[in-house]
Amino acid sequence: MDQTVPLLARPGVGIHQRRKFFELRNEYTLVDAEGQPLGTATQERQSFLALLVRIFSSLDVALPMTLEVRDTTGAVALELHKPWFTWRVRVSAPELGLLGTIRKQIRVGKARFSLEGPSGEVLGEVRARNWRARDFSVHDPVDTEVARVTKEWRGLLTEAFSDADSYAVTFQPQLGHPLRALAFASALAVDIVMKQKDSG
Repeated sequence: MDQTVPLLARPGVGIHQRRKFFELRNEYTLVDAEGQPLGTATQERQSFLALLVRIFSSLDVALPMTLEVRDTTGAVALELHKPWFTWRVRVSAPELGLLGTIRKQIRVGKARFSLEGPSGEVLGEVRARNWRARDFSVHDPVDTEVARVTKEWRGLLTEAFSDADSYAVTFQPQLGHPLRALAFASALAVDIVMKQKDSG
């Protein structure tokens, strides 16, 4: 198990984007398999310019984004950062520094993301299991599936009238650091790179 990120030391994590009719910043609730709270993921340090772009356009996926993942004590467990106009999300942890990068591949067909270590080494790949990029499998460098990201139904009103998404991330028991943290972060990365206002 990934002992460096205690929040992830369990078989799976549910990620529920908070329901909003007008979404000015991304906020997610994290739960365990029984629905008990594990923490939150919240967008931080959004500039006024980015806020205006978000309100008056559909260019959400071009915006810079910083998400802080916190446990139930409020301590930061992970930080995700996407710069302006990129399909790249850097994942770091306090006192550990950069864990790696999740990078959307430019390709025709089902979406894929590369998982890279701090020095650019290949750690694995995230592959969409369908054309709508709703469900993903996470593979290690030898092509073994080590985790899965599954989009869950939130109910008719939520699906029709808000941009809230819900994902379940499940890990293989042997999955360790840092790929475990990147597999979890990939669910959030997919949402901020492809799913803003359902434009992806």
